[in-house]
Amino acid sequence: MKPFKAATTYTADLQAAYDYFKQGGLLAADRFFARYARTRRTITENPLACRLRPNGWRQPTIPGSTYAIFYREAPDFWFLGGVISVVQDPDTIQAQLLLREVRET
Repeated sequence: MKPFKAATTYTADLQAAYDYFKQGGLLAADRFFARYARTRRTITENPLACRLRPNGWRQPTIPGSTYAIFYREAPDFWFLGGVISVVQDPDTIQAQLLLREVRET
């Protein structure tokens, strides 16, 4: 199986999402992180589990949130583009992901 490589901004994305949920209390943030970890584990164990979107990305939504993990297959690895809220303009999301991908792959 190919290894996973995360964008340099991936950790900051995850921290921002965690901080957003932390506004509702530490328990809410911890529940979000647990759901994130389950979603990430699913991706790691079976990257093809999430269907490929027409834009070339896969994006499983983290249950109980508006955040998704965006990832795609590169020739030598799986690229984790970010943990991004899908409650925004899809073109903005795609532009962010494209910039990250160009910088990192």
